[in-house]
Amino acid sequence: MPEQGTSLQELIARQHRSGLVGRQAELTCFQENLRQPADDPSHRFVFHLHGASGVGKTFLLQQMISGARAQGALTAYVTDAARTVVDTMAAIGAELARQGFPLKKFDGLLTTYHRKLREAEALAHAAQPAPGRDGSPSASSRVAARIGLASLGLVPGLGFVAEAADATELAQATDRLREWLGSHFHNREDVELVMSPVRTLTPVFAKDLHDIAGRRPWLALFFDDYERTAPVLDDWLRELLLSAVHGTLPGNAVIALAGQQPLGYAGWGDQLGVVQQMPLDVFTEAEARQLLAAKGITDERGVAVLLRESGRLPRQVALMAENGPGDPHLADVSGATVERVLKGVDDPVRRAAALACAVPRLLDEDVYRAVADPEAAGLFGWLRTLAFVTDQGGVCQYNEPIRAAFLRHQRHHSPQRWYDRHRALAGAFEGWRLRLEETLAPEARWADDRWLRYALEERYHHVCAFPQGSPRTTMRFLVDACACEPPRVRTCADMLTQAGGAADVEAARSLGQRLLDVLPDERADVTPALDVLLAEPGLDTAGRVAALVARGERHRRAGRAEEALADYRDALQLDPASPRVYRGRGALYRAMSRLEESRADFTRALELAPGDPVTLAGRGATHRLMGRFGDALADLARAVEINPELHWAHAERGWSYLSTLQPEDAAKAFTRALGHRPDDSLLFIGRACAHRCEGHYDLALADCGHALRLKPDSWWAHAVRGATYRLLERYDEAHADLTRAIDLRPGYDWCLAGRGEVHRREGRFEEALRDLDEALRIRPDNDWALARRGAVHCAQRRTQEALADFQRSWDNMPDYDWTLVRPRGTYRHVGHEFDWYTAPG
Repeated sequence: MPEQGTSLQELIARQHRSGLVGRQAELTCFQENLRQPADDPSHRFVFHLHGASGVGKTFLLQQMISGARAQGALTAYVTDAARTVVDTMAAIGAELARQGFPLKKFDGLLTTYHRKLREAEALAHAAQPAPGRDGSPSASSRVAARIGLASLGLVPGLGFVAEAADATELAQATDRLREWLGSHFHNREDVELVMSPVRTLTPVFAKDLHDIAGRRPWLALFFDDYERTAPVLDDWLRELLLSAVHGTLPGNAVIALAGQQPLGYAGWGDQLGVVQQMPLDVFTEAEARQLLAAKGITDERGVAVLLRESGRLPRQVALMAENGPGDPHLADVSGATVERVLKGVDDPVRRAAALACAVPRLLDEDVYRAVADPEAAGLFGWLRTLAFVTDQGGVCQYNEPIRAAFLRHQRHHSPQRWYDRHRALAGAFEGWRLRLEETLAPEARWADDRWLRYALEERYHHVCAFPQGSPRTTMRFLVDACACEPPRVRTCADMLTQAGGAADVEAARSLGQRLLDVLPDERADVTPALDVLLAEPGLDTAGRVAALVARGERHRRAGRAEEALADYRDALQLDPASPRVYRGRGALYRAMSRLEESRADFTRALELAPGDPVTLAGRGATHRLMGRFGDALADLARAVEINPELHWAHAERGWSYLSTLQPEDAAKAFTRALGHRPDDSLLFIGRACAHRCEGHYDLALADCGHALRLKPDSWWAHAVRGATYRLLERYDEAHADLTRAIDLRPGYDWCLAGRGEVHRREGRFEEALRDLDEALRIRPDNDWALARRGAVHCAQRRTQEALADFQRSWDNMPDYDWTLVRPRGTYRHVGHEFDWYTAPG
């Protein structure tokens, strides 16, 4: 409750002055926790704020401290300035003393500890450790330095020792050190205090905390920079919280940690249940705009600049907002972020490597070698351990807001090195792409993940390295993506948006964003993306022709024939000798059943590009539909001879062989096509038809099964399987499949006639007539249906109707094997003896 007499206006003003944006939920959660009794099951004893550097962890921690104090809590705040556990306890004790609650017993023991350390230092100076035979410190002295005095700077000249000792040597050296201290100190407690300060001081520290905590509602301890202090503090803090090794903490104690990484399961295990996780991310656009508005920045252009330059990283938004978007020192804000992130990395080689490796979007060891300086060649393993680097199986990625700050800092402060690194990476990715293309067919490139990665990163770094010269090639790259692999276009547009943002190339960023706006997901039609590209003035003639052909293809596939024809017409006006345009329009004319024009366009394309296998296969498909099967098979044979990987040419050969009653060759052609496209249900159906014609019914049924597993609602697969079951005289299964085919595609005469024949075979003549009459109503010249209906009439002794149907069928199918229609009996009609088993033809 607010204090009595506080006005609404004052409360709003306080909230405004706090500057807290986007973190109210976290702060409220912490404050509500302090309003609960400590024994409430929902009470949390540990809060963990984690997120990238700059997301406002320290600011939120300070707000939490203020909120805790407002509720009467004693508070202590510790940063990475406390390098050891002893330093941490001393810092907490000093903060509590400033609030009038000193840790008296702990402070006294701490004073004794420091005095004894000084005494030990004086003794160490007076008695230098004896060197080994080679003049270096003895092994026991090195171990003594490692475990005790050297870490405190007490043994001159040793410092930290890198060598490790075996367990026996370590134990012996520890005993010698303890004996040495015991010979100079008056009691064992002083020896243990110097040898094991954490184990000796912590119980006294915990007891004093117990004593003072009872005089306040809460004791709240805050640990900032925990990603740096955790290696030293984590084990100690967990023991203090979760066990009684050092005594017990008061029940009204609350701990808040702030670091870049989540707490690890390896240490905290199932105790994570007592921890309230608070992951922090960059501001949403609304939150960033709220903060900018509070600073008086509302001009849309200025807001856009700050949103882009800050990456919506809270620290950078706040710093940049202080002076506004016109501040010439915006880059210095990124520099401050860099300094904070790399705090503690003093080695210039490592700092340079960390900055350089922000340049690529993704990083593996090969990319690292291409971008890092030679002297940093062995530091990839170190880089992978950094808090702002995510490592997934050796492929690393910087936290995006941190990477953005690193990039801005380098672009402004080291522009020449910025361009050099992007040029080097563009060249490296180009080399890897070209080597991969030696083993990759051109039509397979866009579907290959490795090739796409190399091509995308090459283009990304090319935009950054050559911002003025990249638009033409980049737009052609995008056109090719639309034409070859539409689902990849969003990925390409996202790359362009990122490159434009990283290099501050507004034209590239804007184009990428417009493409993303018209492509809501990877399944979206790319026609609007091609509209955007065709509206760009930087697209050259060749690129414009390619875009028009690609858009014409999308219109064709969507059934928009007139729009497709208009695109091909415009493309031919730009380039009248483009074989690609004639080939595309030939496919369109074939889809429109304008087969002569289709054949003419394919022939013209072959005159311009003789021997092109795709064009040959296209003309072969048109010849097949024209009934020119010899020409079709000739074109298709040449196409697969030139390019054996052209799967749909093999498929067209299969259909052509079926049309010319060569089922064995058809089955082989479909098998070749399936070797390239094993997930194409139509190819399985085609091969099933070939097997059925050969009498290989089991193989036909197996292929229909494969087709239906790939596409369960394939009416054609049901129809072919139903026809196969009919030939096997498995009439119930045939009826079920043919009925399913009719349900999926009503009004298809072939399925109706097939089901009518099943009814005839089982003696259901009325049902047979209904299906056959309907099939013939749909297609009166269906000779097979006429023959079957004639057989039904014959079985019903309706001789006139039977003869009429048979006569129409014989006229159209004189070579048909009429013994397949087997009505029984011999009839006399109009003076002729007619034996149905030996019908003419």
